[in-house]
Amino acid sequence: MASSANPGLWPALSDLSGADACAALLKVNAEMFAAAPARDRESIETFEALALGFLPKADHATLLEIAQILARCQDTPPSVLDYLRRHLPESRETVPLQGASSPACRLDRRLFATAAGRAQLASRDRLDEADIERLLVLREESCEDTLAANPAFPPSMPTFHELVRRAVERPALARILLRRGDLSATQESCLYLAADRERQRHIRETIATLLAPVRAPSCRLAEHDVAALRKAANEGDVPGFERWLTRAFGFPDPVDWRLLQTGRHPLLAVALKALGMPERDAIRILLTLHPALSYPLSEIRRLVRTMREVPGPVALVLVEAILGAKALREASRAF
Repeated sequence: MASSANPGLWPALSDLSGADACAALLKVNAEMFAAAPARDRESIETFEALALGFLPKADHATLLEIAQILARCQDTPPSVLDYLRRHLPESRETVPLQGASSPACRLDRRLFATAAGRAQLASRDRLDEADIERLLVLREESCEDTLAANPAFPPSMPTFHELVRRAVERPALARILLRRGDLSATQESCLYLAADRERQRHIRETIATLLAPVRAPSCRLAEHDVAALRKAANEGDVPGFERWLTRAFGFPDPVDWRLLQTGRHPLLAVALKALGMPERDAIRILLTLHPALSYPLSEIRRLVRTMREVPGPVALVLVEAILGAKALREASRAF
């Protein structure tokens, strides 16, 4: 960071006094730092050390000039911003030293133009939500995968929820997210189908714990709904069956179940359990709706085991989370 892109500048500094040379060095390095198209951890730490060494030697006019330069750079170290705020209290309105939160602090647009640049942005250890939105709008899977694995992208960001919803549709992305240890219970529930058995057990236990203090939610399956679901399954009418499922839960139309898509078969078992479908009827549905659900024999065993492992109230929470929809049900809850 201390090296210059303009070597011819340095000899001229020898003609300056000590104070003037320090001010010039500080200004040059601040300009180089702010103008860099990207900054890694090492360059940020190097600038921080240099700036904190020179700032105490700078006069008021130099500090104001440095503040104006760095006000547009989101990577300015917090310690440098703090020093400038403390020594320039009168300039807070004219020089918005807001660091990464400043709307004016945006990364060089050129990095968004190439896959390599976007990969670099997605892997940074400091992420701005507006820049994350500009990355996600491209729906570039490699970029989404990098963001999912980046601890600098916290689950509390609103844009993180968008990434989770995409992961529901893309199991490879879901598996990357599930490696994290900071997901909320709702986010984990959305990714239930992509989790391994141990993680699924953990997710079910977490939901059960959260439901314990309140009245467990439930859906009551009317007899005519049971008959309609059995009839659609017997006829192999998958679209009709899914429409009746939507009606039984009271979901607003349309709901994209995609029960026969690879990886989503367990959603049917969980849905039947959430509706309180008698096990005998549920197994009959699994056997008749489509051969993919019952062949090989290990597949039907897996689906029956799924029904038996998931308590009804927990199953309802999982169905709602996976589909991103709320059922009309007898009891309200906070989850």
